Amino acid sequence: GGCSAVYNFCTSIKSSMDDGALYSSMDPSSVVHGTVYGRDLYMRLNKHITNYMKTIAERSAAHKGDDLLGFYNREWNKYGDSAKLIHNIFSYLNRHWIQREHDEGNSVSDVNSLMLQLWRDRFFMSIRGTLLEAVFNLMKRVRDGQVADINMVKSVADSFVALGSDDIGAGSKKMEVYDKYFLHPFIEATVQYYSAESERLLQESTIREYMNRVAERIKEEDERAELYLHESSLREFRQALDKVLISKQKANLISEFQPMLTALERDDLRLLFTLLRRLGESAGLAPLRDIFTTHVRAAGLEAVKQVSDSKAVAEPAAGGGQANEARMFVSALLGVYELYAGLLQEAFSGDPGFSKSLDYACREFVNTNAMCQGATSKASMLLATYCDMILKKGSTATRAAGAEEASDEENLEKCLTQAVCIMRYLKDQDVFQKFYWKFMARRLVNEQSVSEHGEETMISKLKEVCSVDFTSKLTRMFTDVTVGREMTEEFRESLTGDYKLPFDFEMKVLHTVSWPLTAPPDTAALQLPAALGGVVDQYNQFYQKKRDKRKLNWLWQHSKADIKMFFPKAKGASAKVGYQFQVTTYQLAILLLFNAADGPGTGYGSSLGPSLTMPQIVDATGIDEDVVRGELEIFVKARLVNSSNGKVDAASVFSLNPDYKSKRLRLNLAGLKKPEQKREAADTMKAVDVDRSANIQAAIVRIMKARKKLGHRQLVEDTIRQIKLFQAQIDDIKKAIDQLIEREYIERSEESRDIYNYLA
Repeated sequence: GGCSAVYNFCTSIKSSMDDGALYSSMDPSSVVHGTVYGRDLYMRLNKHITNYMKTIAERSAAHKGDDLLGFYNREWNKYGDSAKLIHNIFSYLNRHWIQREHDEGNSVSDVNSLMLQLWRDRFFMSIRGTLLEAVFNLMKRVRDGQVADINMVKSVADSFVALGSDDIGAGSKKMEVYDKYFLHPFIEATVQYYSAESERLLQESTIREYMNRVAERIKEEDERAELYLHESSLREFRQALDKVLISKQKANLISEFQPMLTALERDDLRLLFTLLRRLGESAGLAPLRDIFTTHVRAAGLEAVKQVSDSKAVAEPAAGGGQANEARMFVSALLGVYELYAGLLQEAFSGDPGFSKSLDYACREFVNTNAMCQGATSKASMLLATYCDMILKKGSTATRAAGAEEASDEENLEKCLTQAVCIMRYLKDQDVFQKFYWKFMARRLVNEQSVSEHGEETMISKLKEVCSVDFTSKLTRMFTDVTVGREMTEEFRESLTGDYKLPFDFEMKVLHTVSWPLTAPPDTAALQLPAALGGVVDQYNQFYQKKRDKRKLNWLWQHSKADIKMFFPKAKGASAKVGYQFQVTTYQLAILLLFNAADGPGTGYGSSLGPSLTMPQIVDATGIDEDVVRGELEIFVKARLVNSSNGKVDAASVFSLNPDYKSKRLRLNLAGLKKPEQKREAADTMKAVDVDRSANIQAAIVRIMKARKKLGHRQLVEDTIRQIKLFQAQIDDIKKAIDQLIEREYIERSEESRDIYNYLA
């Protein structure tokens, strides 16, 4: 019965209003289903809720401050629950009459939206000013350190969100009511409060004390905002807070950055970074990054300058030399880099922008400094020398880098990691690669590597920053050394019959394309000692059988031998076991002349041995005169050989020193001859220049092949941009262009001399 009555009322064809008027739909099609009684029910509900709102408004007048907030929240919660219940009770009305009104184009809200609209229009709009004043007073007490219930603020804010937009009837989900009547006034009140506090803090405290107080305030406000503000408004609120507390004082805050950086005050730097980061990349952090870049660059330049001015580098005799110079140079670079790389993590949270600033500053002071004035390639040479030093046997550099309890392998790997880190900043990486390649070849040939693991570790690290072509050559060098050992064993096993090796013999067969070594011009002229010559002939025959299409070019300048010598006047242990010297092949050939029974010299029957002049030694060995002079200088300096006039020239007569004495029974004469570093460096740089010219020409050809026609300026810019291994100079690019024109790869356009055409 009851349900039927409600149904008949809601779906009746006609509806009579209180004033006797009849309601008719605007839609002519309503003739089909008529005017409904639903409107009468809807209007009566509207009138009832309106009267209830008047009662609530009257009761609210008796409340002020926190009491008003409590009253408002209680009534809102009850009203919200009631709205849901009534909405459900009138669900049939929503589904039929209200839905039909929507379909016919009439603006009618569903029951829940109607109740929210009535709350807003009949109650909220009349007390919102008083309500917000109570909210602001409560928040002021909270900010002043007093106890207050901020949950009431959250409930009020939630009610503003629930009220939606001014167009509730359309079911809008906009935040117009919340933004207009709560958020914006709330932000304005917050700005006023903190503007006053900011001025007071600046008058009463230092800028660093201000930073700490502001950081505390921002943390408190962020935490509270998470509790009572809608998530959509958090960003706007924080931006307003940052503007009043940070942005207005940005100049003062930034002025403190340099002193903090100089004093390495990590905590204060972290705090300043955290505050200014809230202003954004360009507004907040960009000025700090510029200061950081300038500071790190200046620190790097000063560190290198101190090394450059030091006595050990300025005066090689005081303990310098290229190896020591390289060690001190790299140590200075690492000291600055590691200091500010650590600061980057500790104070700036590894910020990518600060990381780029550090990289830029390091690239500047690594390549251009007091030790590399006018030659950026010197940094590459020194780093390669440093790597050679730590990878060579007997180096103490690896121990200096690590903790006392760490193993040599751990220290070595740490040093290598640091070296590769510095290498990333080199502008002329091709120079480093060329020198490293030569130094590694020398270590492997002379068996001076501290360990194979160390060499392999370095190659592995270089693969991260170098081309495959370069690292594959290094890997092939290792393979050659391993294969050489195996081939030596095969050679020994292949010897049959009466022939036996007169001494231990080991060969390294190296591929020409992988090693930076060339055979000397006097290879054919060299007169090998008989015993050595016989072994070499045997090995040549063995190798031809295995590799009949390959030819061996002997690198005598890199070969070594151990020779034992006895001196007539020796006493003690040296008289019994003699002295053992490590010598080069050239040194061996010269020394054996003094042990021969006959020859071009004089005094072969003497117990003290023969005497020979330098021209006689040159003729007997077939070695170049300059090389002989260099080896004799080593012998004379070591007092192994006497010179008749104390010099090494064509007039000198040389003989073994019968009174030779040394505290050590094993000596390395090959090691006493220091490489002609200037000449070797000059030759290496010439090779670098040749490679660069080829790389520049190849880049130009690739560009022109793709573009076909290009202006001079654009071609130069594209070439510089394409070459990553080194800094291509404009003059070198111009020379390469002229060379390519001569070789008819490109031509100047008839339109203009500044335009080039590609010739297929």
